[in-house]
Amino acid sequence: MAIKKHITLQLLLVGLILSFANGKDLKLGFYKKTCPRVEAIVKRTTANYISRAPSLAAPLLRMHFHDCFVRGCDGSVLLNSTQNNPAEKDGPPNLSLRGFQVIDAAKTAVEAACPGVVSCADILALVARDAIQKIKGPAWPVPLGRRDGRVSNASESRTLPSPAANITQLKSIFASKGLSVKDLVVLSGGHTVGTSHCSSIATRLYNFTGKGDTDPSLDSNYVTQLKSKCKPNDKTTLIGMDGSFRSFDDDYYTFVLKRRGLFQSDSALLNDKKTSAYVKRQAQSHGSKFFNDFKDSMVKMGKIGVLTGKAGEIRKQSKVSGIQIKGPAWQVPLGRRDGRVSNASGSRTLSSPAANITQLKSIFAYKGLSVKNLVVLSGSHTEKHSLSIHYDVKNLEPLRVSLKGIYMIVLNMAIKKHITLLLQLLLFALILSFANGKGLKLGFYKKTCPRVEAIVKRTTANYISRAPSLAAPLLRMHFHDCFVRIKGPAWPVPLGRRDGRVSNASESRTLPSPAANITQLKSMFASKGLSVKDLVVLSGGHTVGTSHCSSIATRLYNFTGKGDTDPSLDSNYVTQLKSKCKPNDKTTVIGIDGSFRSFDDDYYTFVFKRRGLFQSDSALLNDKKTSAYVKRQAQSHGSKFFNDFKDSMVKMGKIGVLTGNAGEIRKHCALIN
Repeated sequence: MAIKKHITLQLLLVGLILSFANGKDLKLGFYKKTCPRVEAIVKRTTANYISRAPSLAAPLLRMHFHDCFVRGCDGSVLLNSTQNNPAEKDGPPNLSLRGFQVIDAAKTAVEAACPGVVSCADILALVARDAIQKIKGPAWPVPLGRRDGRVSNASESRTLPSPAANITQLKSIFASKGLSVKDLVVLSGGHTVGTSHCSSIATRLYNFTGKGDTDPSLDSNYVTQLKSKCKPNDKTTLIGMDGSFRSFDDDYYTFVLKRRGLFQSDSALLNDKKTSAYVKRQAQSHGSKFFNDFKDSMVKMGKIGVLTGKAGEIRKQSKVSGIQIKGPAWQVPLGRRDGRVSNASGSRTLSSPAANITQLKSIFAYKGLSVKNLVVLSGSHTEKHSLSIHYDVKNLEPLRVSLKGIYMIVLNMAIKKHITLLLQLLLFALILSFANGKGLKLGFYKKTCPRVEAIVKRTTANYISRAPSLAAPLLRMHFHDCFVRIKGPAWPVPLGRRDGRVSNASESRTLPSPAANITQLKSMFASKGLSVKDLVVLSGGHTVGTSHCSSIATRLYNFTGKGDTDPSLDSNYVTQLKSKCKPNDKTTVIGIDGSFRSFDDDYYTFVFKRRGLFQSDSALLNDKKTSAYVKRQAQSHGSKFFNDFKDSMVKMGKIGVLTGNAGEIRKHCALIN
């Protein structure tokens, strides 16, 4: 009992300290003199997105919540991972976050008006408020003056409240942030809007105690309803957080009271006297106090652990920290030429953090550096952290960039050149109903934009020459110029496509699955007017790029539901894969073939040796025509592959295109006009 009281007192003390420290220097009208139009600019940008994609409102609110609960409201959730540091956004709880493009757009607009003045943390706080207001939710005052944090670690995202958290854990986490029990139950009401993946409740529905059972706290009719939508191992289907998940209202509490809270953390609110009473009161009064309470709690949450004054920084971009180390400046003689060769193996000659003094002296001496140089240059370790140094976009930041990031970079550069068409950005995945490319022709923009191909080619080449690993993701976006830089083929791209106005998540289920068999693959490709040869040739695109271990988990550990491995895989390859991919590993990335950094013909050699990563790769050996092609390319070192790949890419690029007056020319590629 004494220990419990001691812990309770500690939590109360932490909460008290935070209540005084949090948001000390924030105030309304903070940018009145330095950027008076900031709120109007952010509101207009947010409205532009939410009016076209209202489903983004909930993710943006969640992003603000996740930012504040890790290191405080400092915009650290926005930072990109670097080669040596996985950032918060790549932590497991944040992998489903979306809406970063809204923050980027708002930051760009604000920077154009007031460069270097407004923090990304403040912009995120404003966007969250404006997004909820746009879907008829409450609007709350947002005191400003936050500064941006420089540190972002994926591991720290694990401290976020889990969907499976019980009431004791929830109260403890909220108290540690200076938030009350009332704040807990009120902010949980944010689940009145938005969706989640079936995978987030799979255990609750199918294996609650490890015996194939269901959480008994759930209403039985609700269980039946959820199971009809969410099958075991379903990782793609989305379900509403409550029955009115498209609107911000008070229905959440009615559902929780009826034992229909989607997450265990929702149901947990019924297991505490105070939270249960609030749930019941709002359910019975149709949320009479909820909107006002939500405003108060959001203001309070927005002040958690903020950086103000001279702490942190004001980022130029939301994704990258512009760290000021304040070290010495030295003269830099110029005239260097750029090398043409860069091999990963060469990096092994770098001095290791585990090197002893003999090794260090030898390495430095080999480079013509003295022992004094060794000890002086080691002094650069004076910085306390391993930092994510900012590289300005004009110098082509050599960072690990997500598909979303690549998309925005290329789009921004295209916009600067007044290219309003989607150009060569056709996702390999987005296969529409078959048409023969009528209306497409080479030189389509000869009169209206004669330099279009040169502009796109130059932009792409600039990135790939410095970061060739971006090539595989860009293949999925149909940027064929990337392959020139990684020695892949280049093919002619007839232009004249128009942009579609319809995009439904449910239709993505018709894409070929990594687990598809040869019959399914042939049927899908045939339905798009592609031949069996096109199927086996385009599968060769797997010669470059990576995938997550989760994509082959079933194949390695539970192929027939009995804890077994796919017998079609080479046993040595299985051992190799299992050494990298442990059960339930959702973060590790593996190469699709053994030379996944280069576009070559090795894919067919690996498939022929029963080392195709996906079932769909191995399936190519189960058909006479595809198997013959695999064998032929494996034995001839891909003698025909490059030419065949060009032909099939041209053919694929004509599937179901809109031309003439069909569709539209979007002003922003992510939004319909």
